[in-house]
Amino acid sequence: MISLRQHIFSLVAVFVALAVGIAAGSTVVRGPLLDSTRARLESAEQNIELERAENDALAAELAQLDAWEVDGPDQLLRGRYAGGAVLMVVAGDVDEDVVDGVIRSIKASAGAFLGEVRLASEVFDPESAARVSDALASGDAGDADPAVTFGATVGDLIVAVAAQLDDSGPARSDDVIRAAFGGFEDAGLVDLVQLNGAEVDVSDLDVVVVTDRNLVQDPARVLDGVVAVSDPTVSALTVMVAEVGRVLQDNDTPVPSYVGSIREDGRLRDEISTVDNAETILGWIAVVLGLEAVQGGSADHYGFREGADRPIPPRTP
Repeated sequence: MISLRQHIFSLVAVFVALAVGIAAGSTVVRGPLLDSTRARLESAEQNIELERAENDALAAELAQLDAWEVDGPDQLLRGRYAGGAVLMVVAGDVDEDVVDGVIRSIKASAGAFLGEVRLASEVFDPESAARVSDALASGDAGDADPAVTFGATVGDLIVAVAAQLDDSGPARSDDVIRAAFGGFEDAGLVDLVQLNGAEVDVSDLDVVVVTDRNLVQDPARVLDGVVAVSDPTVSALTVMVAEVGRVLQDNDTPVPSYVGSIREDGRLRDEISTVDNAETILGWIAVVLGLEAVQGGSADHYGFREGADRPIPPRTP
């Protein structure tokens, strides 16, 4: 029979053994383990400092690029695209910074910026077909898609604007544009922005269509009718398409690349110049220099995405 004294001795022995084990373990393990942990911590702190320094450098470079986006067009494009005139067509909710950058670049050149015809987002939305159809007064259009009809009508109006500016001699382009698009503006399907109130004498009209892969609806059904008016072989009216090709991180379903569809079309590829990086200053520069190249009879494709021929147009003599 085990006595109380034996129980006490057993418990004491257990605790003594536990204490000896802890002391021995801490003596053998603590040194290397702590040294390893300290080394890893110091390495992590060094990496953090390197990342901070790199982030600071990138932030400084980004600030320079932001300033370059404001000052660069005037430095690089002044005097280019002489004698040209541009009407811009914007497909819905394109990034405002992109639109402003393209406009600023055109104005920095020697060309005349006639204004912006912004197409409302509703014209691309199938759920707004009835509203578009009413604005077109197209009761006899049968089963025709109102968006397609609207795009073709916008193209026809652009042709009419070009013809009137060419035939009438010096004229206020804002009056001509408002007369052409006033009905659609009243219906809320277009917005006429930054119209040029000066008198201009336009023999060649270039149309820059600006679109974006981050739009809610695919703009192709509408824009096909707009770009169809371009035929540099028989007309003084030419079209260039500039696209925001960068897809936003939270956009899981970007619209198909409209620039890509033009580049894949054998006929359109030879007739319409495209820019696939309109979200960058290089894209803005390519728009203006591309318009200058069009004056020389060259339709080409600029940027770095599929189907591009070169980043920017080569310098003309």
